[in-house]
Amino acid sequence: MKISAVGGYAAVGRNMTGVSVGGETVAVDNGIRLDTLQMYDGETDVLREKSIEELISMEIIPPMNRLKGLVAQVISHGHLDHVGALPINKPSVPIIANHYTTELCRKEYREGDYFSVGYNEEYEISRDLSVEFVEVTHSIPFSSIVVLHTPEGDVVYASDFRFDNHSRIAKTDYKRLREIRNGNPKALIVESTRAWEEGKTPSESIVRAKLSDVMEFIDSGLVIATTFSTHIERIQAIVDEAEKSGRKILIMGRSFSKQISLGERFGVLNLPPGAQIFATGKSIKNGLKDIHKRDDYFLLVTGHQGEPDSVISRIADGRLGFKLKKGDSAILCANTIPTPVNVASRYILETRLKYHDVRIFDNVHVSGHAAKEDHRYLLDLLKPEHIVPCHGTLEMRSNYAAVALEEGYEMNKNIHLLVNGGEVEI
Repeated sequence: MKISAVGGYAAVGRNMTGVSVGGETVAVDNGIRLDTLQMYDGETDVLREKSIEELISMEIIPPMNRLKGLVAQVISHGHLDHVGALPINKPSVPIIANHYTTELCRKEYREGDYFSVGYNEEYEISRDLSVEFVEVTHSIPFSSIVVLHTPEGDVVYASDFRFDNHSRIAKTDYKRLREIRNGNPKALIVESTRAWEEGKTPSESIVRAKLSDVMEFIDSGLVIATTFSTHIERIQAIVDEAEKSGRKILIMGRSFSKQISLGERFGVLNLPPGAQIFATGKSIKNGLKDIHKRDDYFLLVTGHQGEPDSVISRIADGRLGFKLKKGDSAILCANTIPTPVNVASRYILETRLKYHDVRIFDNVHVSGHAAKEDHRYLLDLLKPEHIVPCHGTLEMRSNYAAVALEEGYEMNKNIHLLVNGGEVEI
């Protein structure tokens, strides 16, 4: 068995890993690196205007052409750093994902040959290879731990996850993970983004409590909140608190429109009556023009990282013709993703909000990624023979290796720190 580090083994993003057995290779995930993409004006225009070779050299997409004998593309969940490169790499093999993730993939790459699989159903890729998806909690609905069944043993791919036993829309299938352990999994390929963080990642229930506390504290002025458009459980918590306040709910941004539609279709989101969605720039401007008594309105808008073309950034710098005023409040329901581009963009956004004397309520958030004790728990659940830390910088992956060392694994024997373009045979 060979495991190939295609993308995501130098920085956060553009995730792809290859697993090869008997001359057949399965690619798991096919993402873009969002912070690098944001460095270029036009963002998505860059994806259309540049060649595949240029996008690879810019470290925006993974070099899928490095994988030989490809028989399938498997997708773990619907975040862009796991699916965003599909319309560029255009895999000509079957694309396999769970039902919700398949629909998100179709929005990115309509021409794909999709096979939609339910949790714990085994999909036969070839005579020797099959795949199943095990439910796990994360910051997007229907996230999966991917299990590849091979003649050499099972390969478990856990990128991304956290353990949240109080989620209202998902439930980690601990029973199935224990069953997989009994089959003696050959390798665990596992995310590393927060392996350095002590303790356990808190539950989304913490955010619900934080939101309630903040909204009880705000008694006047416009309220504007921002979060990840894919974080359906977070969106539900935000609009629930907005409804309790009696304010009119306006949701603004194209990505919110797409994600909310899918969440409603799959029954994991229920918007309050009267909530309005504005997707286009023109409709957003018109919606803002209708705001007269500011105390009556709650805005949920794109721009949690301060992206220059997001709705909250365009409001803050006046491009949408609407002025923020002293006494307005901004609730930032996302931490800054720690990349230089995001840190700079978020700093600019917060500086502009402060210029308008907007009150900022930051860190109304918990991470979607596992911390140290979550990782230790997964190792105990699965007891894999080999470990390949993925999805992170060398420092992040080294921190994961430190956790594995504490659990009795050994460097270069059954802990394998790969770099993009590297591989290991086990």
